Parts: sequence; C-alpha cells; structure tokens
Amino acid sequence: MTKKIFATLVAVIICFSAVISASAYTREYVIDYADKLASSEIEELDLFAEKLESAYGVSVLFCITEGTGDVTADEFSSGTYSDYTDNENGLIIVHDDWKKTYFSFVSGNADEYFSNAAIDSMIDAYDLNESYYGGIYACYELAEEYLENGYSGGYVNDSEPLNNDTDAKGASEEKDGVSIIWLPVSLLIGLLVGFLIINGIASKNKSVKMQKNATVYTRPGSMIITGSADNFLYNNIDRTEKPKQTEKK
Repeated sequence: MTKKIFATLVAVIICFSAVISASAYTREYVIDYADKLASSEIEELDLFAEKLESAYGVSVLFCITEGTGDVTADEFSSGTYSDYTDNENGLIIVHDDWKKTYFSFVSGNADEYFSNAAIDSMIDAYDLNESYYGGIYACYELAEEYLENGYSGGYVNDSEPLNNDTDAKGASEEKDGVSIIWLPVSLLIGLLVGFLIINGIASKNKSVKMQKNATVYTRPGSMIITGSADNFLYNNIDRTEKPKQTEKK
C-alpha cells in the first residue's frame, strides 16, 4: 500500500509539472529560417504576438526565409501558417531574404482587420527599419493598431475597454477552459499510469512471510546452479565454523 501511495504522489507531481510547463509555453509566431534574429529577440516578439492573439483572437505570424524550396510562395506561406498555429483566424507575412520579396497569407476573418493596403503598410514598416527585430516589432505595432480599430468584441483586451462585456466574458471563459480541462485529464492519466506500473512491479515480487520456527527462507531449488557460467561463483567457497566464545564470569 505504501508503494502505491508513493507512486500516486509521484504521478501527481509529474502531471502538475507537465501542466505548468504547458501553460508556461509560448507559441512560436516569429519563424526565423534565415537565422537573422537572436533567441531573446524572437522571445520578445513572440510575447508581443501572443498578446495580440489573447486580446483579439487573431494570430499574426512573421517568417524570414531564404527561398521557398520546391513550392510556390502561396503554398509556402499557407503551409507555414498551418504548421505553426491551429488558429483559423490569422495572418502570416513571409520575407524571402534571398529574393528580396514579400508575400502573405490571410486565414479566416483576419481579412476584416488586414486589407491588402494594411498588409502593404506593415511590410513597408518592416522594410524601412534597419534591423530585422525592429522591423518585425514595427510590423506588430501596426497590426495592433489595425486590430484595435477593427475590434468588435470576442476576447478580453487589457488596453481597450470592452465593446461587449457579455461576449468578451464568455469568450474569455471558453479560452481559459481549454487549459483548465486538461488538468483533471492529466491527473487521471498520471494516476492510471502510476497504478499500472506499481501493480506490474508488485505482481512480479513474491513476499515471504515471517515464520516463527523457520531457518531457511529461500525457495526450494532456487540455489541450484543451472548454467556453467555460474560455477565460478561457488566452486571456491570454503566454509568454516566460527569458534564459539566461552563466557567469562
């Protein structure tokens, strides 16, 4: 029983660690195939883009690449978008640094926020900046402006008053529920795995109960050597009795 309790505690700790790690994980919004950005810069830009998605429900991705391989620009942009997010509403801007060209892909209702002119303005803001990091940051600032101007409720926006308290509250609860619902599921899976492991180990162990007059606790025949390779363990063993000590008065 003690082993089962210990396994349960270990499983619970592992599940909590997994849930905390998953909740702390930041999704990738900036894809740097050309290695133009430092990891710290990507992290800051990802946090900016994550804030936009949390506030407006729209993913804004930016990709820097050097060529598109054997696929077209449209296939590359749409494929990259679907590889890095499952949000149906969003935008990705791709900068082909080798060909010095730009192309984009708009998904779902993101076209309500980002017209062709808006996307061109975002590309101009990126292109006019001297650094890749500064360009993407300027691009995200414009994206935030377009999202704010076209925002009509649906997600909680910390920087602007809500247009529809009911819709925003409901959408916020629904979004938070995605992470909350996985907590009990993870715990149940961990408990099940822990019990299965402990029961499997316990089934292989044979306990020997203490007996009052027992002198030998080995199973009959268990000490018989069955392989020639084991002979060296026993063939040179000398057995001598320990001399008895006489009690002194």
